[in-house]
Amino acid sequence: MEQAAAAREIIRLENVSKVFIKGDSAVCACEDVSMSATDGEFVAIVGPSGCGKSTLLNMVAGLMRPSSGRILYGGSPVTSVNTCVGYSTQKDNLLPWRTAYDNIGVALEIRKYPGSKRRELIAQYIEMVGLTGFEKHYPNELSGGMRKRVALARTLIYQPETLLMDEPFGALDAQLKLVLHDELLKIWEATRTTILFVTHDLTEAITLADRVVVMSARPGRVKLVHAVPLSRPRDVFQVRFSSEFRDFYDVLWQSLKEDFRKGEEI
Repeated sequence: MEQAAAAREIIRLENVSKVFIKGDSAVCACEDVSMSATDGEFVAIVGPSGCGKSTLLNMVAGLMRPSSGRILYGGSPVTSVNTCVGYSTQKDNLLPWRTAYDNIGVALEIRKYPGSKRRELIAQYIEMVGLTGFEKHYPNELSGGMRKRVALARTLIYQPETLLMDEPFGALDAQLKLVLHDELLKIWEATRTTILFVTHDLTEAITLADRVVVMSARPGRVKLVHAVPLSRPRDVFQVRFSSEFRDFYDVLWQSLKEDFRKGEEI
């Protein structure tokens, strides 16, 4: 029997460190980080606050350069803004003077999509994220969860090869988080976009990801990389009650717990 071809590697970090200089002081955000993500894979990076998780995403996006080591995207070094990725930040950053419909379509306007194609795609993504009926609402007329849906649709609509997500659901209540986890997994299963997802929430990481990268307290180093031993598709409302989930949570928490205490002291 022929073996299935290995998945194409999309992202590779090789011994990456980042030092920030402010005045006479230097702060090392992350140190000697090596990790990867393959085509269509959902990888979660979890660790305490201040361990360089967001810094890693910024470097993959080409918004900053590593102090040492290198970052490859599709086999080529990232040396400038990486236009192959979409970046979903902690804040939704919606334009307050634009409706949900117009916020979602802003990237298509910038890329000069024809009007008919733009309208077709906006309608498709509004339905995909469950915002039908709210197209004409402005950001201040939307709930926090709806704003997150608009921001997600705006990022997905130009179909980036990879999606970088920096604690996109961190400010939401637990129940709403679960609803958006379910929506995100449905979208991911339909599109198979590669996702690099940063969170400090271990339950969120296990619920969503194929693999979890565990980071130490600052300076962030990779402590553990582990495949999530849960089958797909996943019922986000029930999966955390399974014995497999609890056992895996315990494995990761043993690696993380001391660093979370250190993170609180920093």
